[in-house]
Amino acid sequence: MEQFQDGHHVRLRSRERGTYLHADDDRLGISLSRRRASMNTAWAVHIYQGDGNNQYVLLHSAAYGRYLAATATPARLGHHGLRAELRDYDQPGVEAVMWRAVGSGFADDVVLLRNVGGRYLRANGRYLRWNAGVSVDNSVSSMMYWVVEPIPAREDMPALPAPPPVSSP
Repeated sequence: MEQFQDGHHVRLRSRERGTYLHADDDRLGISLSRRRASMNTAWAVHIYQGDGNNQYVLLHSAAYGRYLAATATPARLGHHGLRAELRDYDQPGVEAVMWRAVGSGFADDVVLLRNVGGRYLRANGRYLRWNAGVSVDNSVSSMMYWVVEPIPAREDMPALPAPPPVSSP
């Protein structure tokens, strides 16, 4: 989890596709985008201290102020697993926004993001390049590796939103 520092911003780039995790303009959907220099590809990191020594990463969209979440809703046609979306922290099922960074074995900046529910964040479209969707699935594949790119702070950068209140999941 050392790739994620509380209060910092990051971009997540699919190792397989070379595209970035992107918060869609509908303020709900998640997709992949080639546009690196976009607020929609920037994510503020909050570290959540769970029970015991369990720490979780919460990824807060810099564009829309909502969190990356795994759902129990089936993914769209042509996507694997279940739907990933943006969600408010105070919605029922707060566990949906809690992620753990799992080392990949490739490089220090490459991770698998595993949700509390046991599913991994997945880029879609290995063979169908037009399929720019993101979902969560429980069978690990090369489409689940994410390169964590820190975004350096600038003096004119807006302040981060307050982290969510501390409570047990």
